[in-house]
Amino acid sequence: MYKIMLHGNYTSEVGIKTACPFVCLIMPFIRFKRALVNPFICSNIPLVGIKGFTMIELIITMTIVGIMVALAAPGMQSFVSNNRLTTQVNELLTDISHARSEAIIRSTTAGVCVTDVGGDTCVSSGNWANGRLVYYVCPSTDTTCTTGSNVAVKIHEAMTNDNTLDSPSDAIIFNKTGLLSSGAGQFTLTDPKTGGKRIVCLGTTGRPALSKEDCPS
Repeated sequence: MYKIMLHGNYTSEVGIKTACPFVCLIMPFIRFKRALVNPFICSNIPLVGIKGFTMIELIITMTIVGIMVALAAPGMQSFVSNNRLTTQVNELLTDISHARSEAIIRSTTAGVCVTDVGGDTCVSSGNWANGRLVYYVCPSTDTTCTTGSNVAVKIHEAMTNDNTLDSPSDAIIFNKTGLLSSGAGQFTLTDPKTGGKRIVCLGTTGRPALSKEDCPS
């Protein structure tokens, strides 16, 4: 038997054949002994089970990580080397351009020369990796310095790694118009560990330029 429910109250009993669609059993078809939503804080059952790693899983994970590191190491070394070479060659280009600008602005001779490690004067038969000096020759119109003496503008410290910087000359000199009056036509910066290199060419105009091959003689 079923009862018709109106506004939550049970009314008269009816037969199955005469029951309307809104009939229900005497016992509601939805019934729980506790609230549908329980506070998760008070639940005795953890939301996520706590599990650990087995020794085999740990060994497999460490093996995979080791393989990935071994594969990535050469690429990372090349990436670091290229960045270092780029930084160092940009510093060299900046120093050369600085010396050329000093020659034009002051209307005098200026240049870049080799120094000893920690030195502040030009030396002959030196190593460009030990350091270099950007300077200009004091003109007779400048009363703040001794005429004809070299005035230091910038001192570049020695390289802090094994990279080498080679050039056939110990100095490059610009005249007052910015043209290259004497000195190297090429600088070669090399990383001996990876074989990477950067080449800087200097023409008679005095403007430095990067090159992938040796500069034309």
